Amino acid sequence: MGIYKTGIVGLGRMGNLFDRDPLIKNKPASHAGCYQACDRTELVAGCDLLSERVNDFKTDRNVTGLYNDYKEMLDKEELDILSICTHNDSHKDICVYAANSGVKAIFCEKPMALSIKECEDMIKSCKDNNVMLLIDHTRRFDHSFNYVKQLIDQGRIGEIHKVDSYATVGLLNGGSHLFDLLRYYFGDAEWVSGKIIPDESSDPGGCGIVGFKNGVHVTLDSRWRDYCYFKLDIMGSKGVIKAGGMIRSDKQVQLFHAQRSQSESGIFELTEEHDLVSLQVKSPYLNAVEYLVSCLDRNQRPISSGYDGKASLELAMAFYESDRLGGYHKVLLPLKNIEKKVLARQTSFTKDGNILR
Repeated sequence: MGIYKTGIVGLGRMGNLFDRDPLIKNKPASHAGCYQACDRTELVAGCDLLSERVNDFKTDRNVTGLYNDYKEMLDKEELDILSICTHNDSHKDICVYAANSGVKAIFCEKPMALSIKECEDMIKSCKDNNVMLLIDHTRRFDHSFNYVKQLIDQGRIGEIHKVDSYATVGLLNGGSHLFDLLRYYFGDAEWVSGKIIPDESSDPGGCGIVGFKNGVHVTLDSRWRDYCYFKLDIMGSKGVIKAGGMIRSDKQVQLFHAQRSQSESGIFELTEEHDLVSLQVKSPYLNAVEYLVSCLDRNQRPISSGYDGKASLELAMAFYESDRLGGYHKVLLPLKNIEKKVLARQTSFTKDGNILR
């Protein structure tokens, strides 16, 4: 049960700088902060193309392993864990090089890659080199959203009939968290019917429906960029769960049970349950790092693996394919003829790794 040496590629907000934000109360909120807070990891190196970010990292973390070239860092440092916190257009190349360099685990930001083919290359390189690959779908490590999964699995609201979901800040960015959380709750998706909503950003939103193999249908809307909003209304035969809402809200989960009305005979009404368990308040990012360490200790395949990262990206690409076919066209999963359909569509909207409209 030794100490794992860690390094980070990409020293922006998720890599390092989020911990400087005085408004963020639930810290650590960066990979660097989590590695320094975890008693089983030692932060020894960081890399960024921008020298000012490397200097910020040096000031904040008092680390001597400072680099502008990730290959040089991986060649010189004997890292056990590497975090990839760059834009997704560089994830594949960094991951493949790191997997061949001798690291034990890679903790990669979402969205996992630029294309489904790149996801497959990352998964293969890690599998071939016995490297653990964890994708940072943060809500899998958030106590509130894990509690929602417990409520669903325990049947607290009965059979799930329908889910309405919202995720702002783009179909690939905010949407990737939502796609993964939906799969975490309801299993694999079977089909998508959606439309891309053009805007001035490099990651537009979309809206549509996702059908899951277990029969659950989820409406999804990610068209807004004016404010942060991430929410699910999960409707079952015995009640409703409301999860999320404002970012980092103190009240992330509400449970409503169907009970006989006290004001009208013969009907049932929803009544909020106020004695929910007290949820531990802890950084989900630190939870993720501690979970990764436990998986390494046990040689255990993690949740939110590369396969989950690929599945989340595939759902986003299915929205693009549905839009390409005229909008709200039903697209079956898994996607077929990926290179011809999805990647061709993505390439037509891509410049320097960003999808354009």
